[in-house]
Amino acid sequence: MENITTRTVREIALESPATTRVFESYKIDYCCGGRKNFIDACELAGADPASVQKDLETVLAAKSVDDSQHVEMTLTDSINHIVDTHHRFTYDELDRLQPLMEKVNSVHGDVHPELAKMSELLEAIRSDLLPHMYKEEQVLFPYIKDLEYAMLRGNMPRLPPFGTVQHPIRMMMTEHETVGELLSEMRSVSGDFAVPVGACPSYQGLLSRLEGLERDLHQHIHLENNILFPKAAELEVEAFRSH
Repeated sequence: MENITTRTVREIALESPATTRVFESYKIDYCCGGRKNFIDACELAGADPASVQKDLETVLAAKSVDDSQHVEMTLTDSINHIVDTHHRFTYDELDRLQPLMEKVNSVHGDVHPELAKMSELLEAIRSDLLPHMYKEEQVLFPYIKDLEYAMLRGNMPRLPPFGTVQHPIRMMMTEHETVGELLSEMRSVSGDFAVPVGACPSYQGLLSRLEGLERDLHQHIHLENNILFPKAAELEVEAFRSH
């Protein structure tokens, strides 16, 4: 196995999705910041590279045979998984979190003024993600599926109105960066989602669900940025080169 310290975070995460749990524990960005060198990513997160390396090597040594399934999936299967699992979860959680945030802020906002900022951040995340996922589902993903289908049948792929898949991919990745920054700010403002003394069950549930949303979005963005999008770009180049 190549030395971890010479690799990018993306390369490590692609070798075994189980490593993303280690990155999460050290607050290392493996989705939007996945192309950073391991050492640089550790320094940016304020994490000790030696400690992170030790934990990663433990996970990699015990990885299961299923760890590479996302890399081996067809593009269509990857898209179906992302939409059915991650998009569905995000839609549902945003719908549940909005009234819960309003309730907790109205009851505890005087004592915990950070809740007002958290409410603003949640609304910003929602406002960014809903049209973002719609564009993926209605524009980008159908084109990628059509591209793969044409290649499998040996047909000439249709020319997309956006010229090349690289254009919407760049837009989606820029929007991922924005959401990643909002998630990072949410974590900071909430004090790493730490439960305040005396917090009611609703307050505890809010923090737990916000952290769960962050965790799922990190995995969701990782699958798109580091697996789906690069494979789609490569397939498009191959498709038009062969015709």
